[in-house]
Amino acid sequence: MMPICSHRTNQGFSLVELLVAMVMGLAILGAVLSIFVNQNRTHAIQQEVAYAQQNVRAAMGLMVWDIRNAGHNPDNGDFRAIEEATSTSIRVKADYSNPADGDAGDAEEDITYTVNASDQLTRDDAVLGPEAIVDFVDNLQFSYGFADGDTGIPNEADVDDSNDRDDIRLVIIRLGVRTENPDPDTGQDRVRNLTTRVRVRNMGFQDID
Repeated sequence: MMPICSHRTNQGFSLVELLVAMVMGLAILGAVLSIFVNQNRTHAIQQEVAYAQQNVRAAMGLMVWDIRNAGHNPDNGDFRAIEEATSTSIRVKADYSNPADGDAGDAEEDITYTVNASDQLTRDDAVLGPEAIVDFVDNLQFSYGFADGDTGIPNEADVDDSNDRDDIRLVIIRLGVRTENPDPDTGQDRVRNLTTRVRVRNMGFQDID
């Protein structure tokens, strides 16, 4: 009987080979983890920016609707369409009652827009009180166009022969909303700005003879 050869050709991995394989595996794992973290951070940044963009558009749409309808007065009631008009706030009135009651004293008829101390844009119903409609407001600015073509801020003295609140025909709104967190790379706020020009249609009727 011939002897059985017990020589083994597969000796397995040496300790050095095992260590090299472990180091390579950790390097690959670290690279994959780094890519995942970067992609996750980029996604979070994009989500915040998209949220800020959505907020600024929604808030602007609400302001535009209220300002455009300022002076809606089917019963010819005795109230001013724009009660206050500064560079940082505006107060508008309209008679939405059905049937019209000749005043702007009901809910949703006397509205003020401004920014509070917490950087929130508020919509203040003179009956129901202020309501925050968007957070993280970076800036809110109003400017005005008058019947004679001039632009600026209404004369606070409200003199009839100057550009006062009754002469407003156009409201320019500039609204900026920042993301909740600053840019992680620069530390600067990321702000989404929107500018809109609103024709105050009901006030233009008084120009018609």
